[in-house]
Amino acid sequence: MIRIEHFKIYCEIATSPAVIQRAIKVALLVGTALNFINQGEALFSFTFETVNLTKLLLTYAVPYSVTTYTATAMKIEFQLGTKASVSADLQCRGCGEVIHVENNELIPECTQCGIHTKWKLK
Repeated sequence: MIRIEHFKIYCEIATSPAVIQRAIKVALLVGTALNFINQGEALFSFTFETVNLTKLLLTYAVPYSVTTYTATAMKIEFQLGTKASVSADLQCRGCGEVIHVENNELIPECTQCGIHTKWKLK
C-alpha cells in the first residue's frame, strides 16, 4: 500500500519541469507519428470530419503518460552517486539504516552495506 508521503514524492517528481518537458517532446513526436499511421488518410486529405478526435488525443496522451511514469520510476530509485531529485528519507534495503537526502544532494553509500546499498523510500 502506498503511503501519502510516498505519493507526494511521486507527484513532485512527475510534475517537475524536466519530466514534463521530456514527456511533451516524446508525446509530440510519437503521437504525431502514430496519428499519421492510424488516421493518415483523413489528415492528409484534410477531411477532418472523419478524424476520430478521441483517438487523436489518446494517441498523444499514451506516450506522455508512459514517459512520465518511466522518468518518475527512474528518479525514485535513488541510485548511488546520482543526485536526489527530491528531499526524502531513505532506508537501506539490506540493513535498514535510515538517512535523509536533500534535493540535488549526491546519494551516498550506506555505512554498513557500502557499494551494495539499495535505497528505498522510508
